[in-house]
Amino acid sequence: MASQLRGYLKTLEKRLHLDPGERDEILVELETHIEDRTQDLIDEGKSSDEAVQDALSGLGSYRALADQFYEVHSRGSWHHTALAVLPHILLAFTYAFHLWKNPVWVGAMLTIAIGTSVVGWRKGRPRWTYPWLGYSLVAPIVSWGLAMSAVGYGAWVVLTQGTLPLSIPIYIASFVYIGFSLWIVIRFVSRVARPDWVMASLAVLPMPFLAYWFFFFYNWGFAESENVRQLREVDSSAAIVFMIIAVATAVFYRIGKRLIRVALLLITTPSLIILAWMSVQGGRGYMGVFVFVVMSMAVLLSPALFDLKDNREELAEYVFGADQTSGLPESAE
Repeated sequence: MASQLRGYLKTLEKRLHLDPGERDEILVELETHIEDRTQDLIDEGKSSDEAVQDALSGLGSYRALADQFYEVHSRGSWHHTALAVLPHILLAFTYAFHLWKNPVWVGAMLTIAIGTSVVGWRKGRPRWTYPWLGYSLVAPIVSWGLAMSAVGYGAWVVLTQGTLPLSIPIYIASFVYIGFSLWIVIRFVSRVARPDWVMASLAVLPMPFLAYWFFFFYNWGFAESENVRQLREVDSSAAIVFMIIAVATAVFYRIGKRLIRVALLLITTPSLIILAWMSVQGGRGYMGVFVFVVMSMAVLLSPALFDLKDNREELAEYVFGADQTSGLPESAE
């Protein structure tokens, strides 16, 4: 009896992509329910093994049951949805009114994002904190990119001119910072992604567009451009992009079905990159935007790597139509 019950609950636990607190509460309540039902069946004259088997069979497939729990418990209230959408609206406001050029405003935005993330983390990481957590990574990621640029530039100068443009201690410090910051980001993302990699992908949803914007903006020298009208057009497009992200986030939180959430993320990311490309008159060409879309999809799906085995099995079920109503795990049959 105990081994059958443990096998069912253990298999169910692997598919409950919920926060540890919610997951443990569900498993405790479900175990109590199964034990009560089993005892009722034993009182009716069935053997212990038959009673457990019937009690578990009455629950149906652990896959279908896990999907039902996920849909109910992962769906955000309107209050939590508003909190999750807020950072994207603030970014849209920042671009609409060209406030990204004001370092005080940018610093305040980062402080708010980091502060909100810390508060949410200390409260048990409620789901509305995930977009805030994503924006709190902007500063370390940008600084990591700058350090990589410095190292890359130094390597290029060495290859072409045979000299280092900066002193050796600066490059040593850059390598140390690159390794340390990458380690911090990986550890942070892994902790965020393990309960539900789809939520972690939502957190990094704006990152590909921000990277695209930073790269092309500074590569084209728009920061020194005197063409104010074109600059405002780019800012307007960026504001629209973040409003689209806000809408996609709201839909994500209000729809509990996991497969629909994954599809929403996979559709939104390339659409935003293409919109950004169109807003700057084609950018670096079709091949450039294609490469960026592929890279963006890789970034979006990267949190799934932290739970690769379970995600591969889950994806196979969706793609190949695995039986969602067939019975129990091997240990419970």
